Amino acid sequence: LTDTILCIQQKKIAYLYRTYSLTFSAEAQESPITNVKMNWRKMELSWESSKNFSKYKCTIMDIDMERVRKEVNSPLCRFPVEQYISLHKGVFFTIEVPNTNTSKSCTFIPGGMNGSAIVNFSCVIYNISFMNCTWQAGKDAPGDTQYFLYWQNSR
Repeated sequence: LTDTILCIQQKKIAYLYRTYSLTFSAEAQESPITNVKMNWRKMELSWESSKNFSKYKCTIMDIDMERVRKEVNSPLCRFPVEQYISLHKGVFFTIEVPNTNTSKSCTFIPGGMNGSAIVNFSCVIYNISFMNCTWQAGKDAPGDTQYFLYWQNSR
C-alpha cells in the first residue's frame, strides 16, 4: 500500500480502501503529460511525458485558492512539506510546459464510502512535545480499512 495517488483517466480509483473522485479538464488534444501521481507524505507531484521538455511549471491549489507554484527541469515537483495546503476539501493540480500550449490539470476531491469516516477523533498534547490521537473506525468501514494521520505545521 502506498500513499501515492494515481491521476488516471477514470472517474474513481481505490486509495487506502476508500474511493476518490478525479476530474480532468477538457483538453483540445491528448496531452503528452500522463501518469500524474501525488505522494502526500513527501509532497511530491510526479508525471511522465512522451516529449522531452526542459522546463515545467507545476501548481497545487486548494479550494480556498491558496496556491504554490514551482518551476522545475524534470517531471518531479517537490512542494515544501511545511507549506500549509488544506487537503481535506480537495486540491487542483496543474502541470504546464512554458511557451507551449501543453498542460495537464486534474482535481482531487477526497471522499469515501458512506459510513467509513472516522468517529470520536481526539488528540491530547503532553508537555508541548508529545501528542496522542485516538479515533474509531466508521460504522460501515470494512474490517481491513486503514487510516493514517499526518502532521503538518501551520502557518
